[in-house]
Amino acid sequence: MTQSKKEKIGIHMNPDLVKRIDAEYPLYGCARRSDFMSQAAAFYLGFLHNQEDSVYMSKTTLTFLENQIAKLDAKICRQLFRICVEPSMVAHVTACQIKGVTEETLKDLRKRCVKAVKQTISNIRYDKIYAFQNDEIWTEEDDHEPGN
Repeated sequence: MTQSKKEKIGIHMNPDLVKRIDAEYPLYGCARRSDFMSQAAAFYLGFLHNQEDSVYMSKTTLTFLENQIAKLDAKICRQLFRICVEPSMVAHVTACQIKGVTEETLKDLRKRCVKAVKQTISNIRYDKIYAFQNDEIWTEEDDHEPGN
């Protein structure tokens, strides 16, 4: 809708509705009541054009919902990754039974665990870690048990 040429019209409304509009239009980024009413009319015309509120509402809210879900998905993935790294570190520390672990050892261990979580897609198993820490050879046959 172009802002350059507007037509002035008179509308009769219930005073309670006018009060509600006056209270709400600044909340939606409208500088004037007429801007709010223009946007409301355009929205309602779109609703009438589609003749079905569920179709129009889903089209108008789909982009918003997809954006919110994408943000939530990114947050959850970051947190799950962190949650996987920490148990991997704990498993390595307990499996090798190191007393007095140095900060350098922990830094190296964190790097190893981050790499392991990325490679295994969070499928960390204590028995594999124990075998690694004790220089044992891991056999793949145990990987094919049900539930793995």
